[in-house]
Amino acid sequence: MPDTIAFIDFEASGLGARSWPIEIGWAFEDGAGESLLVSPAPDWSMDDWDRRAEKLHGISPKMLSDLGVSAQSACNRAVAALADCAVYSDAPDWDSFWMMRLFDAAGRKCPIRILEFSSLMPPLSQARKSDLLSQADRQAPRRHRAGEDALHLVALYRLSRNLEAGG
Repeated sequence: MPDTIAFIDFEASGLGARSWPIEIGWAFEDGAGESLLVSPAPDWSMDDWDRRAEKLHGISPKMLSDLGVSAQSACNRAVAALADCAVYSDAPDWDSFWMMRLFDAAGRKCPIRILEFSSLMPPLSQARKSDLLSQADRQAPRRHRAGEDALHLVALYRLSRNLEAGG
């Protein structure tokens, strides 16, 4: 198991079977990380753009065309940052799907395996989980943006580690 833990999140064009990644973000235990908007690949159809998802994350197609990087560039940066890490997500099925779509668009095989975030968490009562989530929301609010949501996972992880240490 790698020594370095990272947390990842994606924002996407929607939640359908043909949806595609529009933002990838990751963060490490120390809070360092990166977030990238991704330009649509040629085979990603705007027919799979969900306006409800856009309202949630606030990312427009124009933002992607103006500020997004290519799938190839996003893959290069993700591999450089995460290849030697244990990478966790609170939605590993979806995030693995969008990671696969990203790497497929770049014509590459993905070397990054996304693990279930809950496997890092100690057993907690429902009340304690709610308290932990409230604390994490104050430290690093979830905003439906990939980088910020990865930082939210960092906050949850750190808070749970403090619990285990008796803090």
